[in-house]
Amino acid sequence: MNKRLFFIVIVAICALYCSNSNAQTYDELITRSFDYLDADSLPEAEDALREALRIEPGNAGNGMLLLNLGTIQRRQGKLKEAEDSYTIGLAFLPRNITLLNSRAQLFAQMEKYAEAIDDYTEVIVQEPENENAYYERALCKLLNQDTLGARLDLEQIDRFNPNSAKSRLGMAYVYKAQQMWREASELYDVLIERNPRNASLLRERAEVFYFSNRMGAALDDVSKSINLDPRDPYSYVLRAQIRYAKGDKEYARRDLNQALELGLNKDEVRDLIEKLK
Repeated sequence: MNKRLFFIVIVAICALYCSNSNAQTYDELITRSFDYLDADSLPEAEDALREALRIEPGNAGNGMLLLNLGTIQRRQGKLKEAEDSYTIGLAFLPRNITLLNSRAQLFAQMEKYAEAIDDYTEVIVQEPENENAYYERALCKLLNQDTLGARLDLEQIDRFNPNSAKSRLGMAYVYKAQQMWREASELYDVLIERNPRNASLLRERAEVFYFSNRMGAALDDVSKSINLDPRDPYSYVLRAQIRYAKGDKEYARRDLNQALELGLNKDEVRDLIEKLK
């Protein structure tokens, strides 16, 4: 890190993380943060790391400290603060794969897909056969309306790992986005044959069957998914949609109510609520 950048980083750390607390050493504060994490006390863990940064803003270990801080902030839903922490951490460790992946995941969560793509691209520059980076970048491209770019990333995975499950799953998402239901269901068939108790795969294939008007197969898959993971509200929503399509409004209402009891936001299913009144 050059001197000018180092000075900017120190100023940024002081501006973002200064606070008042009892005097403790840098190492003591980091140890205390781990103790708080073990107790699932995230605000206290965050405060301990902020104080460590305040007392030693130029410590060479701050890059990884900022990684931990950003992850703690992200777990609390403090997404902008987490972005700041990861970004300053990358000023200390500009090529650190873990920091780049963490910020990319955060950008994707924030629907900043172009920024996430940039971070995954940097990971791929350093690790040209990083399967997860290609897969995640493909998903970001798909969400950013770049279907061709997503396909190219998934095809790149196939070049160095022809049996990749991630590549098949990613292509299933591409086919779903293009409403190519038969092609998508064929890929899910392969994935589910290998992972017959994977609730998410069963729910996703059920969705494909639903949109291709194969309601019996859709109901069978989503019911299996619910048996495997009865706490997933989206499976109940899908089963409600399938049952409504089959004319069974009473059972559809029960499934929708179960989804709401599991914490689903009403705004996400406003249209279905209206249909089932």
